[in-house]
This record gives sequence, structure tokens and C-alpha cells, in this order.
Amino acid sequence: MDRGAIRHPSLFTSASVSRRAKLSHVETPNLPPELIEAVRQERDPIRRISVAGDLIVRLQQGEVELSRVRREAMEEAASAGMSYSEIARQVGLTRGRISQIRTSGPRIERAFFGIGPIELAVPFRHLPGRELPLVAAEDLRARDELASILDGLGFNLELSGIDPENAWKPKMPDLIAICGPKSSPHMANVLDQDPALMFAETDGRWAIQDRSTKHRYESPMDDDEPAQTDVAYLARLPFDDERSMLSIAGIHAIGSLGVIHYLQTHLGWLYDRVGLAHFSMVIRSEHQDDNIVRSEAACDPILH
Repeated sequence: MDRGAIRHPSLFTSASVSRRAKLSHVETPNLPPELIEAVRQERDPIRRISVAGDLIVRLQQGEVELSRVRREAMEEAASAGMSYSEIARQVGLTRGRISQIRTSGPRIERAFFGIGPIELAVPFRHLPGRELPLVAAEDLRARDELASILDGLGFNLELSGIDPENAWKPKMPDLIAICGPKSSPHMANVLDQDPALMFAETDGRWAIQDRSTKHRYESPMDDDEPAQTDVAYLARLPFDDERSMLSIAGIHAIGSLGVIHYLQTHLGWLYDRVGLAHFSMVIRSEHQDDNIVRSEAACDPILH
């Protein structure tokens, strides 16, 4: 049995969820019986273990997301003028339980990254005479710092690498790539789908360019008198027919760390602005040696 044949992406991918969807009622979804039966009928016990475990993780991630959705709905109802006592009465919960959900549930802005599990990837390269691939230290640091944020939000993660010579073929429903166009032709093609911003090289100097105005966001690190400031690209773009990808790419590697710093401090604001929509923006960050000390939006998010 092909493992891919018994997956049911529509149950687990963020692409099937609309932040603004209006439903007259919600019924708790059950795992399709045919999907459970397919797992039961798998003859290879090792594959059966693997597939069952994969589905359990996805269901657990879905449970976390539903808890987040419930908390967000409570805040939305309260913002519309309902008291928490009235909310409790209408949904059949105690006032104490409502308070507990509001203070202990998943952060509302968690949805910015998807539902989970998430595949988080950085590029690697092959060097002559070296058996194992090499990953830049800055990329590893950016990956680890972002992984820490995602872990704190309750995401299950799979770490992977992007081969510069081949297409990236991720397995997870939600995707994040810390990778620019110079490191992977495949990723360059994905980034080129952005209708608002693009990477452009002029006389060996890379920049992020606004497609409409032609304004270029260049890195001060490349000036004649370099400054400890870099710019980076942050976007959510289509990856394939079912999935989107969150893209992080600095003009220099430390710029990607600036994006992670920005997400740590501005995630709630960013989620309020873009929700689950495709978007792109430019982040400017300042650093002292290898430490980011400040980050800001050089270009506000542009919805696609």
C-alpha cells in the first residue's frame, strides 16, 4: 500500500481553513472510517506504525488549532459587545472555564504559521572531498531560533534540508524555508511567483525590488562604508496546489536572523494584518556583531 494513498490532506492543511469563514454550525469532524481501515489493513507492521503515528500527530495538531480557534472566537464575541458571562451561558460552559480558556489556550496568532506539523528547511551545499553536506552557521542559528518559537506555540516540527541541485520535496502540510534564490534554483522559481516583490541583482549587488515602483531595498552591508544593517524578505507564497510556504531570505544570512527577531516581537500585529493570506514584505534589522538589536518593517506587508 502506498503511504501517500491513505493521507487525507484536506483534514489537516491550513489551505483548507479560511480565517474569515462564517459557519452556521460546527460539528466535530471524525477521522474518515475508510482512512482508519486503510491503516488497519496495512500488512507491513513498520509502515503501519509509521502511518498511524503520522496521523496521530496531525490530529493532535488539529486539536491545538481548534483550541486556538475557540479562543479567537471568544475574543471576537467579546469585541462585538458580549460579556463573558453571556458567552459562557450560550455555549454551555462555566464562567470559570471561559476564563481558563482565555488565559491558557494557544496564542491566537499561532495560526500565522499554519496548523502543523511544520517542515522547516534550510539550504545546504556539497563541497569537494566532503562526504556530508555543509550548512551555513547563520542558517542553522536562524533555524534553531525559529524552531524555539514554533515549539513554544505547540507545533510539531520536522527539520530538513534544501539541496541546491534538486527540487525540494517536503512531506509536511505546513512549510517554512529559510532560503534565498542564490541557494536554490527551485526556491528561486517559487519566490518568482510573488506578484509584488522580487529579488534582483545589479552589478553583483542583490536587492529586494518592488515590481510596481521599481524601488530597491538594498543591504547597507554592501555600501562602500558598510553598516551593521541588513534587509530580508518575508512572505507566504503558494508552494503547490495544496500548500503554502512561509519564506524567509536575507540579502545576507544575518538578515534572516532579523526576520526571526521581528517575528518574536511583531507576530500578533502581523497576524492581524495578513491573517492566512498570501503576502510579502521587507524587514530591516540592525545587529551588533552576530546579535540582532532591532528589527522593523521596511516595507509593510502587501497582500496578494
